[in-house]
Amino acid sequence: MQGKKRFITLTSEQETALQLGWKTGKKSVFRHRCRYILLSHQGKNISEISSFYGVTRQSISKWFTRYEQQGIEGLHTSKGQGCPPILRIDNTVEMNKVEELVEASPQNLKVVVAQLEKEFGKTLSVKTLQRILKKKSGLGNDLEK
Repeated sequence: MQGKKRFITLTSEQETALQLGWKTGKKSVFRHRCRYILLSHQGKNISEISSFYGVTRQSISKWFTRYEQQGIEGLHTSKGQGCPPILRIDNTVEMNKVEELVEASPQNLKVVVAQLEKEFGKTLSVKTLQRILKKKSGLGNDLEK
């Protein structure tokens, strides 16, 4: 037995903003959330949206509530989600030390990792160090930029 059907009613400006977010949003999660709200405005109920996209009813309901309270900004993933970085690229002290250690032994990054662990007390792998150096130098996939 289901409760009251819930729909989001949009103004033309809100609908235009959501369509723009759905088509050009930077993150796919944000684009999907915009789409959920647009489908609700078009008359689809939460059960139809959740079964079509394979998302739980609770998730859809949560995004409806966040949209009603915060507008389109509420559909973005909030800060603090995910794992925090081991070393921050914008931390000049850490990055200067990393560059100094890499210049001292560029062929053996295991030594650099061991010295960084001793210096900062942060454990990281050689692969993580390589990713940090790649991101710092600005090289990499042009599509990401």
